[in-house]
Amino acid sequence: NYLGVECTITAVKMVEKVEKLALPCLPVGEGPHWQEDLQALLFVDVFAKKLRRHFINTGRSQELYLDDGDSATFVSMVIPVEDDPELMVVALGKNLSVVRWSVDDPNIHTTKPKVLHTTTDHRFNDAKCDPQGRLWAGTMCPLDDKGKPLEYNNCSLYKFDHDLVCTSWVKKVTLSNGMTWSHDRKSFYYIDTVAEAIYHFDYDDEAGSISNQRVLLNYPEAGLQDQRPDGMTTDVDGNLWVACFGGRQVICVDPKEAKVIRKIAIPSKNVTSVCWGGKDYSTLYVTSGTLRTTPEERAAYPSSGGTFAVTGLGTKGTPPINYKVNLDKLK
Repeated sequence: NYLGVECTITAVKMVEKVEKLALPCLPVGEGPHWQEDLQALLFVDVFAKKLRRHFINTGRSQELYLDDGDSATFVSMVIPVEDDPELMVVALGKNLSVVRWSVDDPNIHTTKPKVLHTTTDHRFNDAKCDPQGRLWAGTMCPLDDKGKPLEYNNCSLYKFDHDLVCTSWVKKVTLSNGMTWSHDRKSFYYIDTVAEAIYHFDYDDEAGSISNQRVLLNYPEAGLQDQRPDGMTTDVDGNLWVACFGGRQVICVDPKEAKVIRKIAIPSKNVTSVCWGGKDYSTLYVTSGTLRTTPEERAAYPSSGGTFAVTGLGTKGTPPINYKVNLDKLK
């Protein structure tokens, strides 16, 4: 009550909306990355060895098949190159490679990748660029048909600097997955899916180094025993948004409190990764897969393997970082 005027404040509750994009359901969709200049979602079709790009404003979709002579079975990530956005760095099996892909290419197209680096580990998996544009790429151990590791703790997380120099930073990894950085550039968050943990590291932005590894969130201890952490991103408030493989959801984690503060249901059992996009970065794009789901599960969730847009979350993200690499090294 101010100067005799009755004032009423009504809290507006944000209600999220989950919509499946007009894209096919995939065995595994992964590695979403927003291309702001195109207003397009870029991601990988893992088992088809394809890059996919969906233009949100027009509904156009492009597919790029990566013809590497059948040396690899999977493509696991794609990140555009800064200053030449038609260049994409991709992970194909053991190889970190580069391809060129234009919006002027046919909607269904094929290209041959150029190999930049070959790992001695089983194969690459997820990757992300740090605030300075250096590329961090993790590897993973082989899995059996049921998704169980055939080996443990013999892969790593690597950093590729602006000149493609590769250094190892985390060893004894089984299945490298999501990674993201805090806005103050002092923390790095990283997932080993088989360890069922989100890790927290101290991060030196200038040096591009990480140290002091500790567990931020243990999935079983957080009551998430039936699922595992996969891809991850950060919102403007510094909270982590984590895809839950096997959990039909994305969770939001407050890293300061080390606890889950929100859960968003996704109509697909195996949720694989997340990224922010849209005109103002208030849309959370979510990839998923039908891999290792039963016919009954797919019938109950017909959108399984879909790619989703989640809106109405009351928060948003920031633009993704492309790989800032010496272009002469890619020639």
